[in-house]
Amino acid sequence: MQDNNTTSRQVSRLNSDFWKYWTGQTVSNLGSSITLFALPLLVYKLTGSALNLGITTAATFLPYLLFGLILGAWTDRVDRKRMMISTDIARALIIASIPLLAFLGILPIWWIYVVAFIHATLTICFEAGEFAAIPSLVNRDDLVTANGRIQASYSGASIVGPLLAGVLVTVVPLTALMLIDALSFLVSSFSLMLIRISFNPGEKRAPTRIRSDVFEGLRDVLSHPVLRNISTMMALVTLVD
Repeated sequence: MQDNNTTSRQVSRLNSDFWKYWTGQTVSNLGSSITLFALPLLVYKLTGSALNLGITTAATFLPYLLFGLILGAWTDRVDRKRMMISTDIARALIIASIPLLAFLGILPIWWIYVVAFIHATLTICFEAGEFAAIPSLVNRDDLVTANGRIQASYSGASIVGPLLAGVLVTVVPLTALMLIDALSFLVSSFSLMLIRISFNPGEKRAPTRIRSDVFEGLRDVLSHPVLRNISTMMALVTLVD
């Protein structure tokens, strides 16, 4: 009876931590979808140029080409939860700089490119840590359900965010919408602080170089037909977006 009670408490604790994580990420995804709606409108409002929209998109996509593999290997060497909290706070600050500079009347278009580039780089770090976070929060048998709930919240936020932004843009400035995103990152960081479980559970790594880890990861993906096809498909989807 005692063992059953202990197991029940353990499952309950894991569920509690997962829902803290889920809540933070749902709010963060909602805020990000609002910025995804507002940022192109802001760039076009400032410049009236489709070329500048293209540059903004390139600035967002370029970090994935330049740093994706390297940052993925680097996140395996750090405290993931602490890194994700720091990343959320950094994303909040960099996004909040746009409405701040707009309020001061000194928002240059090149700064939006910088924000897009830095924000994408930080997002790569966060997403790399996220892959290890969910298995740390739930039992192996609950991974499919947990990932399904995360994906469902992401899909819901992707739909609700632009609709909400479309309504809000009629009453508030475009740049003010990005404050919602900045606040959402702070909510995400706070939810991560509330989680007691480590995202590096009992990991012991032999000393290796990041370059060797990158090459090993590439070799594993390219040699596996399923992973190779999925990676190719995701790269094409990202490029088209």
